[in-house]
Amino acid sequence: PTQEPTQEPTLNPTAGKSGWWFWGAEEGGNLPGDFGENEQVPKFYDDEVVDISAGSRHSFLILNNGDAFAAGFIESDFSYKGHLGIGIDIDEGSNLVKQIDKVIDEGGKMANAPPFMKAYAGLGVASDSGEMHSMLIDRSGNVYTSGSNSKGQLCLGDDKDRFEFSQVGGLPKPAVAGTIGFEFTLILLDDGTVWGCGSNAFGELGLGSKIDFTNVPNKGNGLKDIIELASGYNFAIFLDSKNVVYGTGGNIYGQQCFFTEGEPARVPTPNILKEVKGTVEQVAANRESSYFLFDDGTAVSCGRNDEGQLGDGSFVNTSEDKPIFAVKQKGIRKIGTGPSAQSVFFIKDDSVYGAGLNDRFQLGIDEIGSREFPVEVKFGGDVAVDLISASGTHSLAIGEYLGEGVDSEPSFLEIDP
Repeated sequence: PTQEPTQEPTLNPTAGKSGWWFWGAEEGGNLPGDFGENEQVPKFYDDEVVDISAGSRHSFLILNNGDAFAAGFIESDFSYKGHLGIGIDIDEGSNLVKQIDKVIDEGGKMANAPPFMKAYAGLGVASDSGEMHSMLIDRSGNVYTSGSNSKGQLCLGDDKDRFEFSQVGGLPKPAVAGTIGFEFTLILLDDGTVWGCGSNAFGELGLGSKIDFTNVPNKGNGLKDIIELASGYNFAIFLDSKNVVYGTGGNIYGQQCFFTEGEPARVPTPNILKEVKGTVEQVAANRESSYFLFDDGTAVSCGRNDEGQLGDGSFVNTSEDKPIFAVKQKGIRKIGTGPSAQSVFFIKDDSVYGAGLNDRFQLGIDEIGSREFPVEVKFGGDVAVDLISASGTHSLAIGEYLGEGVDSEPSFLEIDP
């Protein structure tokens, strides 16, 4: 695929040039243009994007007008369950970026897609799995889900897979945020309550040990006044307005920053994470690790660390003797990662540092090999990054160059496939 001759890249974006970046395995973005090439360092695109989400070999982008787009790699059309939400007309292999222009409304009828504000890409058991689901939230706080529904994780009252985003009913207030793991979904409403559906086998939904799953939204976890949430493969963490941090679900790697006797692999109801001490600004999680950012710009982490994803300078998992590690960075403004990722990014005022899995250039440092000490991402100039979403294969970011940067691509909407 080639670009039109008149669409030459713009050299050195000027100060304040905003847009988004992609790096890592090309199959996660499947953008037109230089299709088929892994991006070793972040590639900048000239689009006003308000949200991004990187999942297992797929991505979602939302433009500032609310239009949502999906792209990704489908290993097999037989195993594909609909996580891209663009209908059944998909290709086995690469699916270039496509707009999500239709949804199924609460009455079961096809409708034009509303303007969206949030996207949540899915994760599978393996990166080539088709057993994934995803979620979108529109500007009115309505929730839509698509994909695999084996445990009722789509919150639609049944176990039927969906190939278009379908509106979730039964929520008494507008949604403001959410998170998804493998076979479960959590939705944060504007009243601070958290509603979950899907698998509760490890306590992912915080509903205790007697409920295995639910296919309708359930708020039986007892959480209230929640302002942030994040999830990994089979666990979730929460922050409330009083600076109390909770965890629930899987804990085999100590990703909830503690170890218990008897049943260490699961925490069936929300548990206060007492090892997290300080004023917490953000909670974040990836596949089997957790992160906590404090108001002084420092951070701690816990859980699995075989790829150096805790950013503490080692490849050692947390343990009963040392349940929490200090991240080897200061001056952190935000943390970026994602439920399917085994890497993490520490966003500072004018730069970004990454640690963890890097076999497909997921860290954007122009070389492969996992890193246990955070290393600077090669954006090619000073950047103000607002958001990073990472997956097991690729990474996405939103922000702007503070001065002269690297070559800029035109809008992905303008590139000839």
